Amino acid sequence: MSIQSSDLADDIVQSVVPQHIAPPRDDFKPWHKVRKQFIRERQWNFQTAKLVKRYLQLQTEPTDWSLDVEEDAAHEPVGEIPEAIRIERPLNCLVVPGDDLLDVRSLWQALRPNKCYMRYLGFNEGHGSNQTDTRVHIANNEVTSLDKVMHDSQVLHGPFQAIASENSQAYQYLKKYGPFHVVNLDICDSLFPTTTNDPSDYFGALHRLAEYQMKNQRTPWLLFITTQVEPGSVSVEGLQKLCQPTRSNCDSHPDFATKLGTLVPMAAFQTSDGVIEISSLDEESLVRVFGVALGKWLMQLATSANPHWIVGMLPSHRYGINTAPRVDMLSLAFLFRPKLSPPVDSTGLSNVTVNMPTFPSELESAMKLIHAVEHISDVDELLQANTELHTQMETASADLLEAAGYDREKYFAWLRSGQAD
Repeated sequence: MSIQSSDLADDIVQSVVPQHIAPPRDDFKPWHKVRKQFIRERQWNFQTAKLVKRYLQLQTEPTDWSLDVEEDAAHEPVGEIPEAIRIERPLNCLVVPGDDLLDVRSLWQALRPNKCYMRYLGFNEGHGSNQTDTRVHIANNEVTSLDKVMHDSQVLHGPFQAIASENSQAYQYLKKYGPFHVVNLDICDSLFPTTTNDPSDYFGALHRLAEYQMKNQRTPWLLFITTQVEPGSVSVEGLQKLCQPTRSNCDSHPDFATKLGTLVPMAAFQTSDGVIEISSLDEESLVRVFGVALGKWLMQLATSANPHWIVGMLPSHRYGINTAPRVDMLSLAFLFRPKLSPPVDSTGLSNVTVNMPTFPSELESAMKLIHAVEHISDVDELLQANTELHTQMETASADLLEAAGYDREKYFAWLRSGQAD
């Protein structure tokens, strides 16, 4: 074939198959608002980075291939070294991500200075990452291609609540990918019991998660829970159950009852029949009671486990979803720490000195919980009062969405149109 013919053929048959690039998306959702970026950066990412630096010794470089494998003439291992063997200590995350995995992308960016590997297991009720050509599938391929993200990270098709059953596929994956250093449950439904929503499936899943984590994890771990609170539709029976550990603390510890009385009307916790008088609580008090009651419920799980665990609420946030009827979104953060103590020789035969750690009592932890709930901040107020912070979060949100395939200019137009309010 002549050079001219070859050139002509090259024009007809391209050496690289062109890839179809979808136009930037502009279907913006409530979780694309600026306040959500604040939650990602100032709560989820910040606390995770702090956990990594303070408590965890994670792997930053792949290990050498040291097993007895087939070698070539140059004594090099034949074939690719399995990633699961090279990377033994990644940051393990359990997440409930949206279709674009925005939260995972944001966390990856925040952890880059730490140089640690990250591995995640997600649950998405719409699609799973093994369903070809879905947004989750595409996003998962993009994220697992990022530096130091484990390639076997995936999103399962199904609800997080499915882990409650030990016979479920979801629970089997939980065991395969866990234990976890970070659990981020950004749920669409609510843990707040209402007349139209029974959250018992979520609490069953949280119980199963706590059982697994407290049996298998030996380092501190984080739990983030984002949930709606609808005080106008409260289920009296459901909230009564959730408040049982709180009422028990009030009856056993006058100091706790007094402290709680600075947060909500104490008449609700002073009934003679041992239940909670919901009618004495206004909408704001119901939001605060829920925060305390959920924290106390988690503490009750932690203190009943062996070994015991300490639960502390970290700085948490809220913002409004609707005004009439009132619907709030709470973004709560909890740190779980194991109460592990070294062995002590009481005979005097050993002259080894061991450092005995000191742990807060259950009452001290409960008092700190009330203080933390009292200081839950309103993200909308923070952003409105700080123009520089709002601009910073707005730009960061635009960067994140653009990286996920959204139209940057249309995003800013969406924000300016008032639809994001």
